Amino acid sequence: MADKFKAGDVIKLKLGGRSMTVKGHASKHTADGNIPIADKYECFWMDGAKLQKAIFQEDAIMLMENKNS
Repeated sequence: MADKFKAGDVIKLKLGGRSMTVKGHASKHTADGNIPIADKYECFWMDGAKLQKAIFQEDAIMLMENKNS
């Protein structure tokens, strides 16, 4: 299955809220290194002057429409 989102995509929660940027797939840390989790994405956003980040399930987020196109 192809990735639904890529690093740099601007997304938001399907339930609403502020826009966020996709950093990439979330990963699980193991003794063998980091293993990407296919259906979860690490995202970040600014909350005033503070950088916030969280991991979201693919089904909970959607790509923001580009109003410049």
